[in-house]
Amino acid sequence: MDTSVVLTPKKRSSRKLLDQLEQAVKKRSSANLIAWDILGGSSLSAPLSMNDFVKATDKGIPKRAVMNLAEVMDVPMKEMAPLLNVSYKTLSRKRTTDVLDALTSSLSIELASTVARGLSLFESREKFNHWLQKKNRSLDGFTPFQYLNTPTGIRTVNRILGRLEEGIYT
Repeated sequence: MDTSVVLTPKKRSSRKLLDQLEQAVKKRSSANLIAWDILGGSSLSAPLSMNDFVKATDKGIPKRAVMNLAEVMDVPMKEMAPLLNVSYKTLSRKRTTDVLDALTSSLSIELASTVARGLSLFESREKFNHWLQKKNRSLDGFTPFQYLNTPTGIRTVNRILGRLEEGIYT
């Protein structure tokens, strides 16, 4: 088995995860590396390409990766479930090591990539999470967080983040 693409996050304290991400942001690590860390792949070799993310999707990522993502986004798992197109009951029944299906894994990876991009841009988890919850004119008064429940919405939020990276007010 190719361990470079199997995300098996070690159980780690949320404080350690957040400190690790803060260091990655300060070092200006790539969004792909930050996303990989959020998903729990920090104990593995860095992803060589987006193909590693696709392979991780095919194999499925563990529930722990979603828990990490919820921690970074500062949202309860009850709010994460709709973003992943899964019921909260189904998600809560899974053990932290249970592997999620390909669709849920893919949505988790897309969310982690968007969060990583936002962390890189805002250079602060608190500032990024505040932006996620703030109404945005480009989204007709909705919050970016409200758009994260579909692939199209995630793409829209990524476009806004791209414009912000370029210095375009949105």
